Amino acid sequence: MSRLPNSRLVAYALLLLNVALWGMAPPIIKHSLGFVSPSVFLVFRYFIASFLFLPFFLKSNSHEDHQTKPWQIILLALLGTPLTLYPLFLGLNLTSSIEGSLIESTSPIFTVLGGLIFLHEIIKPKEWLGLLIAIVGTLLLTIEPLLGLNHSTFSGFSGNLLILLSNIIWASFLLLSKKAKVNSTKLSFYSFLISIPFFAIIAFLERQPLLPDTRALPGILYMAIFGSIVAFWAYQEGQKRIEASEAAVFSYLKPLFTLPLAILWLHETISPLTIVSSIVILIGVIISEKR
Repeated sequence: MSRLPNSRLVAYALLLLNVALWGMAPPIIKHSLGFVSPSVFLVFRYFIASFLFLPFFLKSNSHEDHQTKPWQIILLALLGTPLTLYPLFLGLNLTSSIEGSLIESTSPIFTVLGGLIFLHEIIKPKEWLGLLIAIVGTLLLTIEPLLGLNHSTFSGFSGNLLILLSNIIWASFLLLSKKAKVNSTKLSFYSFLISIPFFAIIAFLERQPLLPDTRALPGILYMAIFGSIVAFWAYQEGQKRIEASEAAVFSYLKPLFTLPLAILWLHETISPLTIVSSIVILIGVIISEKR
């Protein structure tokens, strides 16, 4: 039995950490948005994240070779954080955390297709089989409201579309960041920093209160520390070590971390189709990643 290279094992560990932290995020965000608007939540999230991440950035920047052009950093920072997260948070505010997480798990489809088209990556037949199985499971989850197995409203449908838009922007960011080979610490910090004025302007235009409700602070702190610093860095470091299409498949595991919190904490319901589809996704990931 062949052993995986150390770099691949490290990549898997980092990506699994990322998936766990981001998988638990939707219920935490959904709960917090009951007390604060998405824009104010995100302003304070990235203000805290920027402050805490500054020492790591300064240490990394002292060894930076400055090969990346400033406009590339700005574009990637905008794509990877504010432009991806604003529609995602708006969507989560309109739909359930379970449904939001399940719709979000379709993002690897766009990443894989982009990797094939723009990065000319090669996918093995077994990886194709696993990916297709995971896609089938995701599509079943996506069309669940159309089958009448779950309560659906126009608001929820709008939320799902916003999350789908977020997926497309995120896939663009992943492909561009991998091609540009930007220092992950530097990109993380600039992404956090550029988000503060971005969301502050939106909060001002929405005439939102300057300070968030204290009941939203635990969620803001979780997303600032674990959802931003740890998870964002872990994904950047993990996806550099393996193909973009392979790294993207890990996103299908997010709902497995979302479901327990959403059901036990937020008391959201889950249908038999959701359970079956989640199992199908898991089987697809196992087939795709087994070597």
